[in-house]
Amino acid sequence: MKTIGILGGLGPESTAACYTAITRRYYELCGDYAYPEIVIYSLNFRDFIDSGYEMPDRVKEGIAQLSRAGADFAIAPCNSVHIVYEEASKELPIPWVSIMDSTAEEIRREGMRKVGLLGTIFTMTKGFYQRALARHSIETITPEAAACKKLNRIIYDELVRNVITDESKKYVLECVEELGRSGAQGVVLGCTELPFIAQQADTKVRLFDTAAIQARHALQIALEERA
Repeated sequence: MKTIGILGGLGPESTAACYTAITRRYYELCGDYAYPEIVIYSLNFRDFIDSGYEMPDRVKEGIAQLSRAGADFAIAPCNSVHIVYEEASKELPIPWVSIMDSTAEEIRREGMRKVGLLGTIFTMTKGFYQRALARHSIETITPEAAACKKLNRIIYDELVRNVITDESKKYVLECVEELGRSGAQGVVLGCTELPFIAQQADTKVRLFDTAAIQARHALQIALEERA
């Protein structure tokens, strides 16, 4: 069984949720408590927000720390930090498993070719996520600029602290529905805090919960099996 490394702190609530999702998924599959070993290295969230997440050297050092602690591979339960994935994933001591590629595989399994993307302003507007999905022949659409700004505020002012309000939940789901009306076959919750406020039961539009997808994928790798 492989040891999972979690590059955490971006933010802390989604890091904790990732750990919980992996261990709960293991229990569902195996029914015992022999979870894979998990190492967490928590980064400084403020530094990454201030830099627009463009800190490839800091990411590399964080993954090196995970390797030194015994991790066999790394995941980052944060979509925005993948802005440096192409650069930072080179010459690492252990593989960094991309949340974008894991999500793309899930989208392809459902036979979809066009999805909406919700997340931080960095994830929605910097193009790295769109390029990653395009490599899997998936087209991506995002909300209007004003909606992107409001979603970004909801994420940083509320969700990263696990603050949930009815008003914000309604707004996020309105964005989901609007993307569906604009031709998206499904919507990627491209921020690992968004599942705190939007679940599949809330909408008929297919939601891709990147946090859950990555947790499942990490466990499959740790168990050396892929479903």
